[in-house]
Amino acid sequence: MRITLVGFGLLAGSIAAAVKQAKFPAVIRAVSSAATLKRAQELELANEFFEYDAVEEWSKDSDLILLCGPILHILKTMEALKGVSWAKEFAAGTAQGGTGRQVLVSDIGSTKVEICKAGSTLPAPFRFVGSHPMAGSEKRTCEHNDPAIFENAYWFVCPPEGMEESVYEPLLTLVKFLGANAVVFPPEHHDATMAWVSHMPQMLSSTLAGNLPERLLSHNYQHYAGRAFRDMTRIAASGWGMWHDIAVTNRNETVRALEEVRAGLDRTIEAMNALKVVDGSAPSLPAAGDASRPAADDNSAALEKIFKAGNDGRASLFAPGRNAASAFFEITVQLKDKPGALLSVLEPLAQEGINVRDVELMKVRENVAGTLLLAFKTEDEAARALKILKYLDYEVKGR
Repeated sequence: MRITLVGFGLLAGSIAAAVKQAKFPAVIRAVSSAATLKRAQELELANEFFEYDAVEEWSKDSDLILLCGPILHILKTMEALKGVSWAKEFAAGTAQGGTGRQVLVSDIGSTKVEICKAGSTLPAPFRFVGSHPMAGSEKRTCEHNDPAIFENAYWFVCPPEGMEESVYEPLLTLVKFLGANAVVFPPEHHDATMAWVSHMPQMLSSTLAGNLPERLLSHNYQHYAGRAFRDMTRIAASGWGMWHDIAVTNRNETVRALEEVRAGLDRTIEAMNALKVVDGSAPSLPAAGDASRPAADDNSAALEKIFKAGNDGRASLFAPGRNAASAFFEITVQLKDKPGALLSVLEPLAQEGINVRDVELMKVRENVAGTLLLAFKTEDEAARALKILKYLDYEVKGR
């Protein structure tokens, strides 16, 4: 199978690296700028190399063309594919290779409705199916390729209505090989869902970080931000280029999601304003031996309801088998704040051949123990890791 990756950045480079690492039976064709192609060649990530404007050459012998650039570049590339001479010869019945030829075209864009509309206009022998892997990084170049970046991730596949699965089977084969889980999804459902779980949060994060009040900034008080504010504004560091394309191709759904959040914020403000302000006098204590909390008489019931709904919403993200293609098995380890603490946990697991699939440092404060979250693909690996670390006298728990 000849796989042509158009726009050879992080994700295209990661696909190529995974194919190369596992010796998947495919020829990888890299399409990008001259500078990127030079680096991809140095890294030996592809078998063939083409610049963008050589569309006649890189499209002709492809079995699967995967458009990996920004959304507006994807749309522009599809326009270019409509004009290739060999495809016109095919349509006229004069091309060599017979009428059974098919070239599957897909993409990895973050919105789907507009891309799928454009894809539906591609002439034979092109057949288009939209797709979107839920994977990525703040890195952008093939230099930072990661063969495992798609592992355990959802990969949305958005075929046009009535398309037989056999048509886009080459894409499904690649998705499965990369360790991702294909989810067949209508493009309209994709964009409405992503507006809520991805596009709206980006707009909120950017708005939050971009509206620090002058009363903080003038004293540099923003430096006292705790983890909550830092976590909520992490993606505010995202580059505008990619988000411009997302905003202009999924504007309506993202605005609807923002309006729904605004309505929720209004309810929270209303609940806060209804609270009785504590005047500084000590609240009454429960009777001796009664550990229950005193009944609330401060009009906080509405706000409590909002918090409980938030608890439930957060918990729903991590229902068993959800939020990833398959559930990970996790343990937590208490660390001490000293050099080599991370290595002292991970090294004995590596020596025992246990593969840690994900690592998160959950709590970090100087001179205070941090909590390390480790994830494993199988329950057996998690159990073995827990046993080893307990033997090494770590405080470790299953999660």
